Amino acid sequence: MICKLCGEDRKLVKAHIIPEGFFRPLRFGSTVPELHSNTNGVFPRKSPIGVYDKNILCEKCDKYIGLWDDYAHKLLIQNFSEKFAVYERDTKVAYKIDDYDYKKLKMFFISVLWRASISSQQFYQRIKIGTHEQIIKEMIIHDDPGDPYDYAVSLAKFIDPEVKVMLDPHKTKFDGINYCQFYITRFILYIKTDKRNPPDFLKELCLKKDPPFWIVLRDVNKSKDGKIIKDIVLKGIKK
Repeated sequence: MICKLCGEDRKLVKAHIIPEGFFRPLRFGSTVPELHSNTNGVFPRKSPIGVYDKNILCEKCDKYIGLWDDYAHKLLIQNFSEKFAVYERDTKVAYKIDDYDYKKLKMFFISVLWRASISSQQFYQRIKIGTHEQIIKEMIIHDDPGDPYDYAVSLAKFIDPEVKVMLDPHKTKFDGINYCQFYITRFILYIKTDKRNPPDFLKELCLKKDPPFWIVLRDVNKSKDGKIIKDIVLKGIKK
């Protein structure tokens, strides 16, 4: 089998697209995490360790990318806390991270996008990025995160702490600029897949070489995908 990163004929492994560590917070008690989609005809399915693809990476390349996975997991899951919260009077308005490694964090985000784009798993079927796929592959090979506006990354977080649902990723647009949108535990990840710069309102919010990295808050009651997630959570409570 040919590894899609190094191009060598090697034994391939079960490679996660979104790392398993980002699925663990979705587990509570004996409940197994479920993957949901807002695509008609696609039904929920249980996924205790997330989605992996055994046809994309060899062990060496999986471990190479895994270094970025481990870093992002420690920053966004293991060590993430309310100490990052920013308040305006008594209202929480955002999170702010002042200490992070731009290269490692950016490489994690774009590697998730690349892995999703090359995967044949149904959960990632809506992530097709055309010529960007080869460009990002070269960035991964050369450990090159690019400038902040190259595949610009912005992150949001749902306000409701009970939101732990994983929806399938899909394409979206902001002011006509192409993005891919992922749901990673309680976070919503937006990655620009467009040669144009991010829209003005996202320029200050994208991941940059110098801190801070701002994470905006989203209300599940004020967005289409948020309402879908809320319905899923309520159904789970009623079971």
